[in-house]
Amino acid sequence: MVGLENRRRLRWKASALQARELLGTWVDERPRLGDKITFYREDDKWYLETWFNDGCHSLDEVIPTPMAEGLKLEDKGGNLFAEYFIIDADSELYFCNAGGRYYKASKVTPMRVA
Repeated sequence: MVGLENRRRLRWKASALQARELLGTWVDERPRLGDKITFYREDDKWYLETWFNDGCHSLDEVIPTPMAEGLKLEDKGGNLFAEYFIIDADSELYFCNAGGRYYKASKVTPMRVA
C-alpha cells in the first residue's frame, strides 16, 4: 500500500512540474548561504522559489516589470528593504536595492521568457 501511495505522489508532483514554465535557477554563493533560487511562471503568475542551505523552503509570488536593463522582479507583498531582482538579457540574476545592483548570482539553468 505504501508503494502505491508513493507512486501517486510522484505522479502528482511530475504533473505539477509540467504546468510550470521554468525561467531559470541560480545559486547565491555568498559565504554561509548557498541558497538555490528558481523563478518560474505558472497560470499567468510568477514565482520565486528558494531552497535555503539549511533545508528550509520559501515560495513567493513576484511581480515582473520589463525595463531597459532587463526584467525586474519584486515581491508581490513588498519587503522592508526595498530589494528586488533583475534578470538581464544574458540570463544573469542580480540582487538590487535603492543603491542599484549589489550581487550577481551564479547561473544553474538559463532563463526562458517568451
